[in-house]
Amino acid sequence: MKTPNAFALIATLVPALTACGSSGSKNSVTPVGDAGKEVAPGSSGGVASVGDAGKPISFEACIASITQNCSIADMDTAAKMETPCANLTLIPIPLTDGGAYGPMMIPGGPYGGKMEWNVGAGTAFVNPVNGSEPICTPIGVDTFMEPASVNAQVLNLRGLDHSLYTIFRPACMKEGETYPVITWANGTCGETAGYAPLLTTVASNGFVIFASNSTWTATAPTNTVQLRALDYAKYVNDDPTNVLYHKLNLDKIGAMGHSQGATATAAASSDPRIKALIFFSGGTSNNEPFVYISADRDIGGTTTPASLAQATDAATQPGAWIYYHQVLETGGGSTGHLVLMEQPERVVGMTIAWWQYMLNGDQTAKAMFVGGGCGLCNKPDQFEYGHNGLLQ
Repeated sequence: MKTPNAFALIATLVPALTACGSSGSKNSVTPVGDAGKEVAPGSSGGVASVGDAGKPISFEACIASITQNCSIADMDTAAKMETPCANLTLIPIPLTDGGAYGPMMIPGGPYGGKMEWNVGAGTAFVNPVNGSEPICTPIGVDTFMEPASVNAQVLNLRGLDHSLYTIFRPACMKEGETYPVITWANGTCGETAGYAPLLTTVASNGFVIFASNSTWTATAPTNTVQLRALDYAKYVNDDPTNVLYHKLNLDKIGAMGHSQGATATAAASSDPRIKALIFFSGGTSNNEPFVYISADRDIGGTTTPASLAQATDAATQPGAWIYYHQVLETGGGSTGHLVLMEQPERVVGMTIAWWQYMLNGDQTAKAMFVGGGCGLCNKPDQFEYGHNGLLQ
């Protein structure tokens, strides 16, 4: 089903479109490729970012080599977006009271985070470019009426190819380990760079995220890109020239998306490869366990804690819901829709815990969602939380 939020945003744009692991052991890390040599089509590309070209280095040496704090403001090109980072500092968000939110720093996980920008060229997994993409820059982005400095970050596409993918992965990987896979779907006009802080940080905790660069992920002809990303993941896992060769655990797969991407995630949820879901700004599932997330001033203004609880209770799968308060006052009318982009530090811990719980069976992570002292419980000034009786 399409979520009300996705419907509301598309409705505002269509008229405009028609008008115009453990530490301590010396594990080896395989670099991406030898310096100066081409890599196979669809591989992660480039040369090793750490160590001598073509030579494995220890996990510890890899971690010591990555940039300790990357500033999103400075990551203004495709090459800079691929910098391996331990932590990320976000841009400050101007507020209507004359102050600013941030800049906030998001600590990364034990593996560090790395993006592989515009991958998949030359493979069978290249997607069509949706004819609605041109409306996004700038009209679709401007629809949110966010501050100019925020919009400038989104409108700098950094050479993004909407037919390809971005992979968010651990910067350093241990010999013998494999990593769960998550397929991500962007929201309407939600360009990939806007989600990078959240997705990179999740990846730094031992996940590999395959994200189609499309921003029309539930709209034909690009309404199957989220599942095609899983097909591409299998191709990558089988490619001996790729840094992710035999590094993906394709028995542990999740799906998540934002707004229109949440609609795409709901549609993809019937695929038997997918084990669990996260819906940012809309969605429940009768196919797999899920988390449904919304906030004050979400698009349409129709979601409330009561409506999330009602929808979650009606689902036939284990489900939880989170409704965020304290969203930013930027002058835009839908800042609750953008919490994961403008305040990713607020959602990243929950996101990581859900995937650790659902895909890795982590009982400590489970305690964030269930039990009398659950980590998300009893914080009503920040957000409201609940779950249905099937989540135990």
